[in-house]
Amino acid sequence: MARPLAMIASAAAWILLLLPVQARQAGPDESAPAEAPQPPDAPAQATEETLVTARKVQERASDVPGSVSAVSSSLLLDAGLTSVRDASLRVPNLLMTEFTSRRLSFPFLRGIGSGQGEPGVVTYVDGVPQLTTGSTNLPLFGLERVEFLRGPQGTLYGRNSLGGVLHLISAPPSVRHELDASATLGSYDQQDFGLSWSGPVVPGELSLGVSGLYSARDGYTTNRFSGNDVDSRESFFGRVQALWTPGDRDEVRFSLHGERARDGGFALGLVSELLHDPRRIDQDFEGRVDRDIVAPSLTWRRFGDSIDFTSITAYETWDAFESSDFDFSPVDGVVRTTTEGQDYVYQELRLSSAQGRPIPLSASADLAWLGGLSLFYANSERSAVNDVHNSPIGAGVQTSSGDFEDLGLGLFGQATATLDERLDLTAGVRFDTELKQADLRNTSTLGGSVDVSDSLEEDFSRAVPQLSAAYRPAQGCMLYGSVSMGYKAGGFNLSSGEGDYAFGPETTVSYELGYKQALWRERLNLRLALFYVDWRDMQLTVFDPLAGGIVDNAGQSSSQGVELELDARVTEHLTLFTAFGSADATFDEYSPAPGIDLAGKRLPFAPETTWSLAAQYGGELASRSRWFLRGEYVMIGEFFYDAANRGSERYDLASFRAGVERGPLRLETWIKNAFDEVYVPIAFPDPSGSGDFIGENGAPMTWGVTLRGSW
Repeated sequence: MARPLAMIASAAAWILLLLPVQARQAGPDESAPAEAPQPPDAPAQATEETLVTARKVQERASDVPGSVSAVSSSLLLDAGLTSVRDASLRVPNLLMTEFTSRRLSFPFLRGIGSGQGEPGVVTYVDGVPQLTTGSTNLPLFGLERVEFLRGPQGTLYGRNSLGGVLHLISAPPSVRHELDASATLGSYDQQDFGLSWSGPVVPGELSLGVSGLYSARDGYTTNRFSGNDVDSRESFFGRVQALWTPGDRDEVRFSLHGERARDGGFALGLVSELLHDPRRIDQDFEGRVDRDIVAPSLTWRRFGDSIDFTSITAYETWDAFESSDFDFSPVDGVVRTTTEGQDYVYQELRLSSAQGRPIPLSASADLAWLGGLSLFYANSERSAVNDVHNSPIGAGVQTSSGDFEDLGLGLFGQATATLDERLDLTAGVRFDTELKQADLRNTSTLGGSVDVSDSLEEDFSRAVPQLSAAYRPAQGCMLYGSVSMGYKAGGFNLSSGEGDYAFGPETTVSYELGYKQALWRERLNLRLALFYVDWRDMQLTVFDPLAGGIVDNAGQSSSQGVELELDARVTEHLTLFTAFGSADATFDEYSPAPGIDLAGKRLPFAPETTWSLAAQYGGELASRSRWFLRGEYVMIGEFFYDAANRGSERYDLASFRAGVERGPLRLETWIKNAFDEVYVPIAFPDPSGSGDFIGENGAPMTWGVTLRGSW
C-alpha cells in the first residue's frame, strides 16, 4: 500500500505546479481563470471535443474522472483508420497484437491483457459486450466513434474489463437522406468498396440505415515452397439499422451487423529468419482462415422527468475455422486444424437519474445515480486437431474438443454527489456471479491410444467496488483520483500438457491520479494520468508444444506508469496531436516450474514506452475546394514475447496522407509504414525447442488512392 500512496502523493505535488496560477488562486465565487495570452495567429474556434458514454451517460470526455481516449468519425476519416489496431496506435500504453486470423486479436493495456482465454480488456459493440476475442476485430466502418477506456471499468462494465474497455459505437440512421460511397485501390491489389445509405422512412418517427463494405488484398508473405502468397484477405461486412422514435420520450434502435471473412493461411516462421528475410516463409502446407459473424441487438431508451430507463437485448453467433502448418517448415510434419464457435444472448436493464437532471440534495449539492443488472448465457464449441504425419514416435492424430457453457449475472450501482459545482464524489459497486461448465475430450493415436473425457463445473462470484473524486478549481480544469478493482473469472483450458484444465480468477486493484486542462479557449487540451496496478493470479498465456496456447495463473504482478495526451488547434489550418505512455509492468512473484523464478521480469506484450505524433495542415483552393496534408508517427518501445523475456521487439511506423475536397467529393492518396519498417509484432516459443520464436511479420509499406463521396 505504501508504494502506490507515495507515488500518488509525489505526483499530486507535481501536478499542482502545472495548474494555471489563476486556477490556484481562484476564490469560491470565481468560476474561470483569467484568459491566457493568445498566439498571434490563433483561430477563434476551439478543438472539437467528442462526446462519450464512458459512464453510460452522454458527456464530454473532459468531464469524465478517468482516462478516456475518443476517436471521432471525422478523425477516422482524416487519418484513414480502418481497423481497431489502427486506432489503438493513438492510445498510450495500449498494444494490440493480431495474427492473420482476425479471431486472434489481443489488446494489452497497461500490461493487462490475455492471449488465449477471455480478454483482460473487453470490447463492446453498441453497448453489447464481446465475451471472447473471436468477434472483436471488426472493421471501423459506419462508426460514430471509438472509445478507449483505460483502467478497471468493473463497476459499470463488469467481467473482463480489469484492464479497460474498447467500445465501438455505430452512427445511428440519419433523419435526412444521406448517401456515402468510397473506393480504394492500392498496392498488393488492395480493393475496398463501401456504400452507405440512411434516411427517414416515416419523417420524424422512423429512419433506416444500410451499409456494406467489401475488402480484399493479396498476401504480404510468399511461401518459398510453393511460390504462393499465403496471407491474403477477403471479407464482406454489413450493417442494417432502424431508429424508431414513437414519441418524445422513447427511442428504439435495432441493429444487425455481420461479416463473412475468407482469408489465406498463417504466415508463420522463425523470427530470426523473418527479420533477416522478411515476409518469406517455407511451409509444405498452406492453410486458410474463415470467420462468420451475425449479431442483432435491440436498444430501448425511455426518457422520464426524473428517471431514464435503458434496455439492451442482444444475440450473437460466430464461428471460425483455421488450418495451418504446425511444424512451420517444408517438412511434412504436423497439420493443425482449429474450429471455434459461440452463441450467446445478453440482456441489460438500467435505471438512472434523468440526463442532466440530478436529484437536488441542497442549494449547492445534487446527486446523479445509475443502477441495473446484466444477464448472459453463452454456449461455445472448440476443437483442435493435430494431424501428425512424421515425428520421432511415428504418425497419428491428436484431438482436443470441448463444449463450454457460461451463465452470468451482474448487479451494479453507482452514484455521484456534486458539491458546489466543483467537487464530485463517486462510489460504485458491482456483484458478478458466473457458473461455468465444460465437457472435454482428448484423444490420441500417436504413440499409443488415448481417450480421456472429463466434465468440469465451477462457480465464481466477486464484488467489485470503485471510489473516485474529481475537483474542478476552474473552468476547463480537473484534478481527479480513483481507486478501483478489476476481476476476471477463472475457467477451463481446452487441453493441458499436465492434465490440469482449470485456472483460477484474476483480480487487480488500480490507483490513478489525473489532471485535465483546457487552454487557449479550449484550443489546447492536456490530459495526464499516473497509475499503479497491483494484481494477483494474472491469467497468463503460456505455450505448450502439444496443447498450443493455454492459460496459467502467474502469481503476483504490478504495473506503474504515466500517460500524456495533448491535442491542439494551433492555427485555423494546423492541428497537432501527441500521446505518450510509459509503463513498468513486471512480475513480483512467479515460478512457472520448480527452480525457475521470473520475479523482476517484464510482462509479455507490455511496451516500456509508446508514443504517437500526428500533424495535419490544410487550406483553401480555388472554386470552393480544400486541400490537406497529414503525417503520423508511432513508436512502440521494447516489449517481450514471453514471461522469461527471451525474445523482444520494438518498432517505429510512419504514415502520410494528402487529399483534396470539393463539394461532396474527396480524393486522397496515402502511404502506410512509409519507410518499410521490418518487425515481428507477435510471436510464441518454437515448439521444437530451438530457443527461437515463431511469429509473423508486420504489414509492409503499402500505398493507395481513395475516392469518397457524400450526398
